[in-house]
Amino acid sequence: MNIWKKLRRTSQTDVISFLEERENYCVSAISRLNTGTIQNIWAAFGINTAKSSSVSALLLYGKRLLFPVFHFSSEKIEEFKKNGMPLPFLFPLALKSNPLHAAQGLANDMDLLEDALKTKGIVPSSKHDYELRSFDYAKDFSVKSPPGLIIRRARESDTGKLFPLQAGYEKEEVLPKGSEFNPALCRKILESLIADNLVLTAELEGKLAGKININAQSYNRLQIGGVYVLPEYRSRGIARAMTAALIREFSSQKNRFTLFVKKTNTPACKVYDSLGFEKIADYRISYFS
Repeated sequence: MNIWKKLRRTSQTDVISFLEERENYCVSAISRLNTGTIQNIWAAFGINTAKSSSVSALLLYGKRLLFPVFHFSSEKIEEFKKNGMPLPFLFPLALKSNPLHAAQGLANDMDLLEDALKTKGIVPSSKHDYELRSFDYAKDFSVKSPPGLIIRRARESDTGKLFPLQAGYEKEEVLPKGSEFNPALCRKILESLIADNLVLTAELEGKLAGKININAQSYNRLQIGGVYVLPEYRSRGIARAMTAALIREFSSQKNRFTLFVKKTNTPACKVYDSLGFEKIADYRISYFS
């Protein structure tokens, strides 16, 4: 049984409507679709409704990243758990020519996807579980900063000083266990973020002690990422102050914010609790190579 249909990029009206309804949960996927880095789109139609043109689920793939965005009924989910969820026709061939590196999405969607991939011998080498959190900006939102802390937009001249922080962030929060750190790629990502005016720096005692950035944007939301404070400056309120400053700085563009935080990162969870970020779902990133 093949429930999927491969779509052309020119046939996205139904796709966009479907994603808009679930925007809180798939900012990363929408951001990559909007920037043209999604090369393959598969859609399942009419599974939950009488309308054969209604999208029930999407698989979005590009740049070796796979995003499942599902809206199956509870009955259909139970059926898939029992009998397996079919993958799109020739889907393994697409992965063979462009090997899968990572997949990310809501934990329940990832469960279905991983079980389906397993039948093709595609098994994740590591998994990271997160809390997906949401925040709506209010004009009276303010947070007291540590004395002497200076938070500002990053400049091109900051690249060298910020590189150790970006490297630290990638090593602690991004790289799968056993993966080799790529300094050139890390620097390229940092330079791109700075060039797009998406990075804030935190300076304390004459040293760049922390960084934070926007790493994705959807129709009505910005996604916060890249939050990192040097170990010797932690537990001083810098991450909390940076997050609040970033929200105020970018609120004129969008006033809704999303982030995901590792469930095991208790200090970070407490920071986002204190700022009013609400948990809206369990989220997962799984790595395959």
